[in-house]
Amino acid sequence: MALHNLLGPSPVETFLSDSFAQYWANEIDTLALAPQTRHICAYGDFPNTTGIDPNHDIVVVLNGTSSGVCPPDLDWILPGRAGLVIADAVSAAFTRRIDYDRIDVLCWSWQKALGGEGGHGMIALSPRAQARLKAGGLKPIARLLRLHNADGFVNEAFFGGRTISTPSMFAVEDIHSALDWAEACGGLPALLNRVADNYAVMADWVDSTPWIDWVCTDPAARSACSITLRLVTEQLSAGDSEDDGKIAGRMTRLLEAEGAALDIWSYGDAPPGFRIWAGPTVESDDLSILCEWLAWAYSEASQGSLPPEASLVRRGCFPSSKARAVQPSCLVTAAPESPSPQTLADCYDAILFDAMGVLIEENDALSGAADILAQLNMSSQPYYIVTNISSGSDETIFARLRGAGLPIPAVDRIVSAGGVARRRVLEELAAGRLVSYVGSAHGADDIFGKYPNLQCADTAKTFDTLVVLDDEGFDFKRAADNILSTFQRRLIETGEMPRIITANADMIYPAKNGSVIFGPSIIGAMLQAGLAPFGAPPISVELMGKPGRAIFDECITRAGTDRLLMVGDQIDTDIKGAKAVGLDALLVSTGLNNRGELRRGENSAPDYVAKHLHEIFDGSLSPHVSSTTSSSSNDRYGD
Repeated sequence: MALHNLLGPSPVETFLSDSFAQYWANEIDTLALAPQTRHICAYGDFPNTTGIDPNHDIVVVLNGTSSGVCPPDLDWILPGRAGLVIADAVSAAFTRRIDYDRIDVLCWSWQKALGGEGGHGMIALSPRAQARLKAGGLKPIARLLRLHNADGFVNEAFFGGRTISTPSMFAVEDIHSALDWAEACGGLPALLNRVADNYAVMADWVDSTPWIDWVCTDPAARSACSITLRLVTEQLSAGDSEDDGKIAGRMTRLLEAEGAALDIWSYGDAPPGFRIWAGPTVESDDLSILCEWLAWAYSEASQGSLPPEASLVRRGCFPSSKARAVQPSCLVTAAPESPSPQTLADCYDAILFDAMGVLIEENDALSGAADILAQLNMSSQPYYIVTNISSGSDETIFARLRGAGLPIPAVDRIVSAGGVARRRVLEELAAGRLVSYVGSAHGADDIFGKYPNLQCADTAKTFDTLVVLDDEGFDFKRAADNILSTFQRRLIETGEMPRIITANADMIYPAKNGSVIFGPSIIGAMLQAGLAPFGAPPISVELMGKPGRAIFDECITRAGTDRLLMVGDQIDTDIKGAKAVGLDALLVSTGLNNRGELRRGENSAPDYVAKHLHEIFDGSLSPHVSSTTSSSSNDRYGD
């Protein structure tokens, strides 16, 4: 509500210290609310705040519950600023001291810190924010989010108790009950003291426990209530066997089975570890007991998982990705002063993983996939999930893969065919062309949004462009008859045919029990064959997904390098596409290639072949050697 109503007149500075700050930054960009500068930092830190323009607006999260990071102070926000400061204080309002003179808009709720009913929030506006609201004029904002009356002034009825789309009256009574409890404790000072006591318990335990450490290494920036911890031995155990990289997961399941702790596994973008709430409603004695349970669970979960020679990583230090030996383009020379990397992963700046058949099968993670991503998370080596899945937005795909148990840290690790196609399709719509889609209406709305000239191909009588998405929830075979008739009618009437933008370029899919099914991209071949009797010319097809270039170019742009390794299970999409843009490729014997039966042509031969993803890290695959003479493709395969 604050972002929609108040942003716009000035550029905005956002500080991406946790997942929720990322959500707000994405919202600002997606809705084009204001020109934005994103201040980014390493995970567990707070971004640098020097040199902030006082004329710019600021959006900041005061307590990062996913990362356990807070702004160390607000001194960098100048009292005489011209810009507004909009602060997310969802969990901070009752858990930390806030310099309100440096805040113009405070948004908070009571369910986090006071244990009340969720889904309800509150907002406070300074006089400067109210002046901005009036000066900004009437903006096209949904009624539910609108803060102003028809005259542009603040709708003071909101602040007098008026409700819109009447919420549960239990929620209104709930906040009174929560505040009564807080007042009985001694008010805000007492709540802050309870938080400080809880933090002291956890800090003492971390200091005395060699296998655990804070995610945020700067005490000044560390949340006192969002206790976010990491296992310092996790990166040593990852890769030893399929289970050794999941100590934190095993501990969590043990604690849940005993009823000792629920939902304490670290957030998706955090290193493997734990996220423990230590707000004012939590008793410090209970946290002391929890620490004993954690020690027991660690002993049980790590039994026999660490080699006897493994030493603990120095607390407070993540392994540096810069320490890995990286060779340009992974071409290893024979010079004795340039030792070969120990593992294949060391050769590349980032790794690209196909999703279906490599990391997941339908909605279940494949064996070892979660361990591999957890190991990469700990080593800070970048990776991206490069998928032809186009049944929803990148955010929807991210949620699906996270739900399958893959610890993908953030949505920007998803590079989907639908996401790449979005920009191209919006160009067609902006040019006034009629676009029809093959796929579900829900998926198309999620990727592109609603447009009057965007319709489902199942019912459209005519269109200029056909975009091929996924067939999840949509029978593309049934729609083929209508699409064929539309193409044939356009050919007769105009001598031309609609163009095709293919997001999902998969001709076939791996299904359960080793079966193979047709993918939506088969519709292009079907149309071409069906129109052949009419003398149709070749249909213009733009490939957005693999093996098209567009999706790989997006990966190179995000990674900032072309020293990438593509890991896939399909020759015609994953391997052929990567090789066409000059990337190295590894074919895994999973998914479609689970019996190693896929053909390998000269122009799509993989650089490596592996039976399991762990071979990328265990040293069994050797980097191929560059030479002045070409070698056969078989010579470039690993062991």
